[in-house]
Amino acid sequence: MSSFAVPPGQYPPFAVVTETDHSAWIIIAATLCLSSILLFSVINLFIRRTTSARIGLDEACLASSTILASIQSAIILSACSYGLGKSIELLSDKNLVKVQQMYYVSILFFVIALGLSKISVAFLLLHLTPQKEHHRVLHVIIALIAAWTVASTFAVALQCNLSHPWILVQETCQGAFLRWQVISAFDIVFELALVVMSIYLVWGLQASLDMKGTVVFAFSMRLPLIIAIACRLADFDANGLTTNPTLLQAKYIAWTQTELAYSIIAGTIPRLRPFIRNLSTNYGATQANGYGYGSNNETSGGHSGSFQMTSLRPKGKGDEYKYKIWSGGVPPKTTDTASVGSSDSKRMIIKKNIEWEVAADTK
Repeated sequence: MSSFAVPPGQYPPFAVVTETDHSAWIIIAATLCLSSILLFSVINLFIRRTTSARIGLDEACLASSTILASIQSAIILSACSYGLGKSIELLSDKNLVKVQQMYYVSILFFVIALGLSKISVAFLLLHLTPQKEHHRVLHVIIALIAAWTVASTFAVALQCNLSHPWILVQETCQGAFLRWQVISAFDIVFELALVVMSIYLVWGLQASLDMKGTVVFAFSMRLPLIIAIACRLADFDANGLTTNPTLLQAKYIAWTQTELAYSIIAGTIPRLRPFIRNLSTNYGATQANGYGYGSNNETSGGHSGSFQMTSLRPKGKGDEYKYKIWSGGVPPKTTDTASVGSSDSKRMIIKKNIEWEVAADTK
């Protein structure tokens, strides 16, 4: 490391990037990403405090992904203390083995946490629609993401010598880069599929284009992940993987942390009330469940009228989610309810005039 003068009263930098030490890149990326994950976890917990509903599969998957991602980041930071990011000649034999073991475990945590973050978004979309056709498509997407997660985990876990798959230096890891290319290709496809599904869900929604756009925009925040995926592949050093992985894979590891953290952040964004509120016109749930924030007298228009609405629940969910949709798929014309039968009838007849308006939730 080249020496440099430190101004009086100041401490030397924690890490310096040199030709033989790139650990600073990894430390900065891992620290910032871990902080972001924890910050958005607190936001998600704050949102949960406003509801009394049970935790759904989407939130369970997101929480599991957050926990695994936090552990993964902690492992990476701990590996840096043993020499991750430095050239192998600067590491003792014991530390070199320790770093490779920790990096191996971190990659497995990365793949599983990444898959769970995608599944959580798919489950969220599933809970926001009562349409059977939407359910079928989303169930297929969830099954495919789960299969991809399992297959990817085995693919990266068994890419080198099976007797000690965590050892990379001076080993033969045939097709390691090709495996990551295939994994990343499906990664991008699933991200696009989730965004397309958000468009599909609001396509026939009885709402303004602005509201539809807002909802789609919330789920489209996952698209920048494609940039992170591309940068990861671009910085993957296939030759350096088995010669000097602790140094030459530093940028790749930094982008790995970035992708994982942003995947969790992007999974939290659609759960914020200002975005999900727009789904209450057709697909939103009641205020109790935390996904929709409308009621029977809430919609996107600024007019009034009498109408009939139907409550639907997804199979097996009981009262956890109640969806409000137009009876017959479209809002009926404004009419007055006419009495049927004689005036002596004991049948209760209700005439209801409802005025709709959009107001910001100040809670």
